[in-house]
Amino acid sequence: MTPHNATPTATPTSNEATIPMAALLPGLAGLIPFWILALSGVLPFGLPPLLALIAFITYGAVILSFVGAIWWGLAAAVGPTAPKAAMFLWSVLPALIGWMATLVSADLGVLILAVGFLLQWSLDAGLVTRYPEVMPRWVFRLRTILTAGVLIAMTVAWWYLV
Repeated sequence: MTPHNATPTATPTSNEATIPMAALLPGLAGLIPFWILALSGVLPFGLPPLLALIAFITYGAVILSFVGAIWWGLAAAVGPTAPKAAMFLWSVLPALIGWMATLVSADLGVLILAVGFLLQWSLDAGLVTRYPEVMPRWVFRLRTILTAGVLIAMTVAWWYLV
């Protein structure tokens, strides 16, 4: 039994760089639809290319919206030193970017999504650098891995579907 005035042992902080498996595995699973749809033009998945392209852009818009919403959750949870107003504002813009990608031609839609994901990653990098107490380092590491997976899938989709 530990006395009440004993110093607690060190526990991992939320800023550790190790990505928890509970976050990594679902994150990687979220890449599966991107890759199935991107490769549907060359692998026998039975999807017509136009349907695969529309599904790819729609799924990209949904995921971009989700990634933006992460900022809403972070802003709601952080202390007063963080730029909360800017974070709340930005949190809805990826959803609008994704929505816009669904309203234009497919080639432009894929490009808009790619720019949206790159922009979100860049803002994540700035946030974790300027306000390390807001975004845990492991979240940014995971976002980097997933953004790379998405952007490579977008390149493949561009090549085979657009």
